[in-house]
Amino acid sequence: MRLYSADEMTRADEGAQDLGIPGGALMERAGVEMARATLDYFGPLEGRRILVVAGGGNNGGDGFVIAREFHLAGAEVTVFATKGEYEGDAKVNRDVLRNLNVRFVGPDGFEDELRGADLVVDALLGTGFRGEVREKEAGFIEQINASGAAVVAVDMPSGVDGSTGEVWGAAVQADLTVCAHAAKLGCVVSPGREHAGEVAVVEIGIPPEADVEPAATWTDANSLRGLVPRRAGAAHKYSAGALLVVAGSRMATGAAIMVARGAQRTGCGIIFVATAEGVAPLVDAQLVEVLVSGVPEDDEGNMAAGALDSILEQAQGASAVVLGPGMGVGEGGREIVEGVLRETDVPVLLDADAISNLSGPGTLAGRETPPVITPHPGELGRLLDESPKEVQARRLHVARRTAEEGGCCVLLKGADTLVAQGNRVSVNSTGSAALATAGTGDVLSGTVGALLSRGMDPYDAARTGAWAHGRASELWVEETGWPPESMAATDLLLHLPRAFGEIY
Repeated sequence: MRLYSADEMTRADEGAQDLGIPGGALMERAGVEMARATLDYFGPLEGRRILVVAGGGNNGGDGFVIAREFHLAGAEVTVFATKGEYEGDAKVNRDVLRNLNVRFVGPDGFEDELRGADLVVDALLGTGFRGEVREKEAGFIEQINASGAAVVAVDMPSGVDGSTGEVWGAAVQADLTVCAHAAKLGCVVSPGREHAGEVAVVEIGIPPEADVEPAATWTDANSLRGLVPRRAGAAHKYSAGALLVVAGSRMATGAAIMVARGAQRTGCGIIFVATAEGVAPLVDAQLVEVLVSGVPEDDEGNMAAGALDSILEQAQGASAVVLGPGMGVGEGGREIVEGVLRETDVPVLLDADAISNLSGPGTLAGRETPPVITPHPGELGRLLDESPKEVQARRLHVARRTAEEGGCCVLLKGADTLVAQGNRVSVNSTGSAALATAGTGDVLSGTVGALLSRGMDPYDAARTGAWAHGRASELWVEETGWPPESMAATDLLLHLPRAFGEIY
């Protein structure tokens, strides 16, 4: 699936017209195909009451074509055109509706029509919208949302920024969003994702010669096949990846275990675990194939600054390091994290407490190999001195900004897990509510860490690990048939190999 920003969609549309394809032909094809997709989703509309809310410009024009198609399909169609006069292709299609005696209503009749509608077509604002909705349109949106009618959005739910998914005021809550030519970023990135409902993409006649290279990637199995290194016949345990896991404390003994087991199921050849000395025997008993060592801890059972020398010595034999899960937060932790970043040159992944121990994204900058950080919104908010709510409101912006300021690869966890590094960004396609349970983030760290140890580029390791981790949760749900709430993090481990088997 292609992901386009509003600007990329505009350039593709203009490119098609430069090749001689009239804008009216593109509008006609878009409206017809969007109507067909709506019928596929909602079923026959004959005899049902449909209200088409059409704004100005091409989005309203698409709505007029959809209204015509529904009228021809036998639906009882009413159009609320929010603009008094239209021009160009939109005017042509509005006039067709009038010639067909399709009913139009003004603002005074909008509420009554909405009250009786079975389906609302949202063609109000479109892909190019950004910012906060004006008061008049916000009122229409709030009434649509309160109506209880099913809603199909044309290209984007009105009120959602098509390029970022940001929502700064009222926004339509759609059941289905039908995108022309390519899915829009705002439909798959939160919070816009939560407004889009099901997303369908229809072809509108833009030829490949007019396509543009999108800045964002939809991470699915097809985009990952062939990226993960395979073991050659002459491989040995060190050439297959040597990972050092620095994790665990008196209060979080399971963290190191879950990271190591995730790495094992991702094909890492040999794993070393450095954990707080008081819990090392327990961790060692659980990880019979892993080399476990204890490092100095403080009075609270967290790793102490004195552990740094031992960690750096072990890092010399590793091809990647995972640092942070359950290690504890404090001065000792900060010294360890900063020391590992400063004194090692192998790929490093920072998760959980390692991120909380950073003083800011600038601490990450300057390494030859960009570090990978895997925060949830709360951890990223602490790193940036922002609230989780602020991070969630601008997920794409915040991930890109952190990657730029820290010279790092950011894997921002969520239903729309994002990976950003440099000018690249990807949106993960897998995962389920089953992942909202303790320990799954540790498995993810081990998965990405193992891929780093096997020689993958940080960006590709992060998006591959996120995909396989999410796919493992889907496979568990499919295999067991149990509710997602019943999954434990350890359930992922036996399904990770099957997930990777789909992309090898």
